[in-house]
Order: sequence, then structure tokens, then C-alpha cells
Amino acid sequence: MKNLYTLMFSAFILFPFLKMKAQDDKKIVAKIESKNTEGQMKLSAVVTNNSDTYQELNYLLISIKKGNGGNLSNNKQSGKFSISPSETKKLSEISVNLNSKDALKTFLYIRDEQTKTLISKDSLVVNSNDFQQTARKVEEEKYSELKGLTIDETKSKIGKDFYDAFYMQYSQLTEKGNYTIAISELPSRGTTGQIIVTIDDKQIYSFFTNPNEEYLKEQLAMTFRNIKDYNAKKNLIKNEFLY
Repeated sequence: MKNLYTLMFSAFILFPFLKMKAQDDKKIVAKIESKNTEGQMKLSAVVTNNSDTYQELNYLLISIKKGNGGNLSNNKQSGKFSISPSETKKLSEISVNLNSKDALKTFLYIRDEQTKTLISKDSLVVNSNDFQQTARKVEEEKYSELKGLTIDETKSKIGKDFYDAFYMQYSQLTEKGNYTIAISELPSRGTTGQIIVTIDDKQIYSFFTNPNEEYLKEQLAMTFRNIKDYNAKKNLIKNEFLY
């Protein structure tokens, strides 16, 4: 019995410390705040900086609504922002008309501005079962507008030209996965930069920029080859949306 009291006392003393340490580990916390007023759902993207350093980040907020009739609509907001230590900041807000029989999925992603690394995320689901009630074939047709979502995060003319060529070719594919492809660009030495292609938060290919047209065509072909390899290796989860 004495040992039991000793253990309970130790847990009582240590628990606040462990809880505080767990909170400190989450230096950047993403949160989706929601408020439903008479069928109007307001979704706010909020981020808190629990670290002691100034942060430069970017965010992506996406909402996917499925109406009672099966129609899909989506809303996307993104941008760069800075946040001071111990600051909580509202990044953006989305308003959605939501009836009792409508379903909604919302995703918030926070990335490091320089490395493009995903550092925090949050999600909100309303009436999630309604996304699964329709036959798979119909669902795939309804989600066609969300398949193959691409994000342009390039900075230079060369990067923009590559993204435009990629998007033109990728949009013509009949089969696309339910994921987001991000084309980002990092500065490098001199006048060159580095193009990075990511899927599901994984870097699948990168190359240094070069204005040579044939070189860009080769890199475009290599990009699609790596996307094909990625699809072959991973068993994608149907009707899920990953950034």
C-alpha cells in the first residue's frame, strides 16, 4: 500500500511536467475553428506559435462539400504569413452553406516557407458517413474535379514555365490519384534555382533550373516517370484527400 501511495504521488508531481513538455513539442499548432449559425458554417484557419522564434510559414485551407444530391463543391485558400513567438493568428475564413444532410471535409496544412516541410495540420469532418454511401463508381465520377489538384509554388519565370507545361500535360490524364501535387521552387546559388515535386508530403523528384527548352522537356518526362512509379508503389486510399 505504501508503494502505491508513493507511485500515485510521483505521478501527481510528474504529470504537469509531462503535459507541459508534450505541449512544448508542438511548436506550431494548426487548428480549424468552426461555428454553425442557421446553416452557415464558418471555418477559420488558426495557427499558434508555441516556440520562442519568429516563423515564416505558408498555409493551405481546403473545404470539400457534398450536397444531399451528391454534388461536390470545394473552396481553397492559401498564402504566406509570418508569426511571432507565443502568437495566435487567424489566417483565413471560409463560409459554407451547410444543411443537415450535407457532408463536409476540411483540411488545414502549415508548411515551412523555406523547406516546404509539413510541420502541422488539422482536419474537420461533418457527416463523414455520407461520403461513403454512394457507389464507388459514382463517387469517382463526382470527385473528378478534385483529382489531380496541383499547387504552383514556383517563383521564377523558368519555374512558372515548367509548371504550366506540367499542368497542361497532367490535366489531360484520364486517371489521376486523389492527392495534391505541389511544384515548388527553392533559390540556389547564382541565377539557378531548384524545382521540387512533392506528393503526399513526400518529395518524389527535384532538379536544378535551366532555361534550355530541351532540358525542361527532359525534366518534365522524368517528373511524370516518378509520378508513375509513385502510383505503382502505393495503394492509394479511395476518396481521401492528402496535401
